[in-house]
Amino acid sequence: MKPNDSLKTTAENHKPADGSPLKLVSKQFLCGTPVRSIRWHGLFERELSWDEQAALLDATVDHPLVLRYPLGAEYQAAFLKHIIAQLSSMNVEHHDRMYEKYCAMLSPGTELPLDDPSIGLSYKHYELPHGQGVISLKESGAFVSDGTTGLCSWQAAKALCEHISNNRDDFHGRNILELGSGVGLSGIYLAKCYEPSIIVMSDCHSSVLTALKENVRLNFPGAASVECDNPLVSLLLDSGNTLMGVMDLDWQYISASNLSQLIEPDVIVAADIVYDHTLFPALLSTLNYIFCLSNNRCKFVLACTERNQDTLNEFLQLLITAKFRINEETVSPSRHFHWDSSASTIRIFTITRAFS
Repeated sequence: MKPNDSLKTTAENHKPADGSPLKLVSKQFLCGTPVRSIRWHGLFERELSWDEQAALLDATVDHPLVLRYPLGAEYQAAFLKHIIAQLSSMNVEHHDRMYEKYCAMLSPGTELPLDDPSIGLSYKHYELPHGQGVISLKESGAFVSDGTTGLCSWQAAKALCEHISNNRDDFHGRNILELGSGVGLSGIYLAKCYEPSIIVMSDCHSSVLTALKENVRLNFPGAASVECDNPLVSLLLDSGNTLMGVMDLDWQYISASNLSQLIEPDVIVAADIVYDHTLFPALLSTLNYIFCLSNNRCKFVLACTERNQDTLNEFLQLLITAKFRINEETVSPSRHFHWDSSASTIRIFTITRAFS
């Protein structure tokens, strides 16, 4: 699925200036920031001309990426409804395209061109810091979809990406294993921007693994397929700098995974996997297994949304009992990856163990 060169040229032509209110709003829209949480940066402090309204549409609902890989129709409709309400409150004449797009999103039968719209998948686009490109992901707008929580990018995954961007040397060129990859935001970001020698993204739900594979292929259209005789590895690609794998890794059967044939991790990363205490024994067993592979020389970077303090403390105590060392990191502000830090408490830990 190779991006069309003309599409990229069009995207450049419509690109607003970095740091402008329009650019900042566009970035939030592309990654599906809830409309109520979008920071408008003074965009509506004065009347918008037709040309300015057209530029706003070009940077959001008519952005080339959105036209090719659309965000959810319901989200786009809510975004347009808010803009129309703002313009109406100022008695500003709306651009014709504004109503045309809004009505199109409300039309019965408006569906996204996706493989399985029955489970509510659409696209989101995450513009990366320092001009490093864009990650486009097929994901769900619902917290639970098709019986799993893994089909959307959670707050902690965005906070983990922010942490990674501020600690480049800890990840660049490493062998990285991601647990509970979900749709792949953190893993794909690492693969795109930090040239790991190998990164293996893992999960265990069939719908999640299907979405994860599609997202890896979408973001690395030129990567070459590599044969792998491990039946749990459903995708292995070589981008030229990085070997990228997608693996069905069930923590309950970690010893039967033959993981060591594929990777000896320097770094383990995970986001939002500590929410169900019934999974803790299997997760702890998995960590023990992986740390043993590296003779306790790897480290585990864990990002958590603290929904229940007792549940998180229970897991941390299990780690301490198992002789792991825990260092809580300072959570970086939401600068490049947008999440609502006021709505939830994100905590990030670096977990190590003394060499044996």
